[in-house]
Amino acid sequence: MKKTLSVLTLFTVIAVQAQLPQSSPLEISSEQACEMQLVKKLDFMLDGSFTHENVLFKEIAKLRPCGLDDFDVTFFSDMDVFNTMLTRISKHKKVEQMTFSDVYTEILKFKKAAVYKEIREVTMASEELGQTTGTIKNWEQDLTLFENLGASTTVIQKVYDYLKSNPDNEKTYKEILELLKEK
Repeated sequence: MKKTLSVLTLFTVIAVQAQLPQSSPLEISSEQACEMQLVKKLDFMLDGSFTHENVLFKEIAKLRPCGLDDFDVTFFSDMDVFNTMLTRISKHKKVEQMTFSDVYTEILKFKKAAVYKEIREVTMASEELGQTTGTIKNWEQDLTLFENLGASTTVIQKVYDYLKSNPDNEKTYKEILELLKEK
């Protein structure tokens, strides 16, 4: 009887534990991951790997837990943009002392600037338009995107003519523009 009770108790304990939320001590929140990344030094600046843009992309991507999205990572891992931020930081810190926090602070300043917001909007609209299938049916709506992106009247007219002559088009605007460029 005692053995049966202890096995039954063991099964009860296992069943109760299975119902409890399990969290691993290795799991960390985005906020914790961000905080841990911000205090790290910019070692890639010192080990010679900084000259490769793909390394810069991977390093900036480490700030994703701090709220950067794909556009931010791509934008701020551009060598010219990064060097601009680096110039600002180096006015008051030596490279050996720089941390990801310094870079992140500059990124936040950049993101508040009107020019960044404009570049982001134009890029996102361009990507949206590039992925949209061109149809004469949606032309009026899509025309607004072309105009907002600053497309020339010549390009707009060529795209419109293409759509009129291809009413069953299945190509995206990106594909249409590449096709028109070849002609």
